[in-house]
Amino acid sequence: MAANRPTNEQIIAALNKSGFLFEQEVATALEEEGFHVETSWPYLDLDTKKSREIDLRAVKTFLHDEERKIQVFAELLVECKDSSCPFVFLERPKNKRELVTLRPKEYIFPCRFYRENIGPNSFREVPAFSHLGLASSHYYFQSPNKATQFSKVVRKGSDWVANHDGIYDSIFLPMVKALDMRLKSLGLNNTGDWRVVWLVFPVVVLRDNLMSLTLDGEEKTLTERGRITFVRNLDSDILKGDYLVDFVTSHYLRSYLESDVGRFATAVANLSVSSPALIRGDKVLK
Repeated sequence: MAANRPTNEQIIAALNKSGFLFEQEVATALEEEGFHVETSWPYLDLDTKKSREIDLRAVKTFLHDEERKIQVFAELLVECKDSSCPFVFLERPKNKRELVTLRPKEYIFPCRFYRENIGPNSFREVPAFSHLGLASSHYYFQSPNKATQFSKVVRKGSDWVANHDGIYDSIFLPMVKALDMRLKSLGLNNTGDWRVVWLVFPVVVLRDNLMSLTLDGEEKTLTERGRITFVRNLDSDILKGDYLVDFVTSHYLRSYLESDVGRFATAVANLSVSSPALIRGDKVLK
């Protein structure tokens, strides 16, 4: 019987290879930063009509203001990838649209559009992210470069090859589908006294080996990174528009939670306290 039973070391090694222990490490790090964590969060894949799962869902309250009746939550949808193979993102400078007009759909505010006067008897409708001037507090807008493609560098025989076949379908699309279903399920009702801001962050946590490759003429620069934000425009029957997914290493995760997610969510919470009428939207277009 003993010969048919793995040793304790073999059991632990098998669990490590499965990725389950890495998920627990990430869950613990999230809990230590004040997030409430749920494992194996299910969502409906509208393409296949089947139930899928995201490794972790984590929520943290950044504001609960009884006086102003405003709440601000940050939620992470997390997929954990415990891989030793490098993920490499190709980067190039952002264009004007990406620096100025990108409006992340991952964030739900009390109003989809806010009314801004442009004349005595005229106004325009402005998306919440732009109206509230949040780009200066968001980490994506702090970098002049954008990630345009990514590959996983894997061993093939005695050589290393850049593999991008299927990684969008296996990594990026599931994250976006989970996000889309989560935003639909939230469906925040802001018709009562309270106003709610819900900030959702789809994030892929890698064990290590996250890199960017920038091109300057003939020169190629490969850089180790802690976080890379990947934005991709989709146009299908189900998914439309720009979707933003963060790729983060486990070593950078706490900095990501504090300096990236935390800084942005705190800025929204502070604005809700200092300018509640601005967040609530007295004159709005639904």
